[in-house]
Amino acid sequence: MLILLSAKSRERPDGPISDFLLACLWRVRGVLRGARWYIRLAPAFFFLCHSLFAAEVTPVPAPANAAQKKAMFQAMREYFREEKTAAKLAIFGSAIAGGSGVYLMTQSDLGRGAGYSLIGVAAIGLAVGGGVYFRTNSQLRRLEDQLDAAPLDYKREEGERMARVNAQFRILKIAEYSILGLGVATTVTGAVKQADLTTGVGIGLIIDGGLLLLFDHFAETRAHVYAQRITEFGAAARTVDVIQGLSFDYRF
Repeated sequence: MLILLSAKSRERPDGPISDFLLACLWRVRGVLRGARWYIRLAPAFFFLCHSLFAAEVTPVPAPANAAQKKAMFQAMREYFREEKTAAKLAIFGSAIAGGSGVYLMTQSDLGRGAGYSLIGVAAIGLAVGGGVYFRTNSQLRRLEDQLDAAPLDYKREEGERMARVNAQFRILKIAEYSILGLGVATTVTGAVKQADLTTGVGIGLIIDGGLLLLFDHFAETRAHVYAQRITEFGAAARTVDVIQGLSFDYRF
């Protein structure tokens, strides 16, 4: 704002006080005239500096916030809880299959052949189910500590581990379909040759392959869901909006 002085105000009035006031007014007028150009150039200067620094800064992934970590903790605990429940079912089912196999081995040749196969799948179920059940608690504690202390390391290492687990499921599926196909072929061969023992082994292999496929189907589904949660953990999308020379980063 400029102070405009009329022609009369430019005349020197009499008295020392009037001289002092007039001198102050003229000085303020001069300061404001010189400062108005700096005031006009200030927005352009700040905009130029902001643009230069914004162009040099490379956005880095934001660390996981508290809400993301809480959601990841929940997803991880749910996955391992379901894994432990599945391990219990595997142990229980293996005990039933093993007991049935022992009983069938005391029966006819057909029953004895099926009993052999059931005892085989019972041994596999006990080994896998027992291993998963007894290692789950310690594994979960280790991953919880890692997620709390180093979430980026957890995401990388656990993501790599789950990628290997999902790859193993593809191999297991091939093996289980092979067992199922072998059981069908053995059953047909035994029926054609009227060999009850061979037919029984084939029936047992069909049961084994079907149970393994069913069990691993649910295990694979759980693994894929958990792996997806790991992939999404800490992901941040960066959107830059320019509004009147200002940029805003939204992370979600």
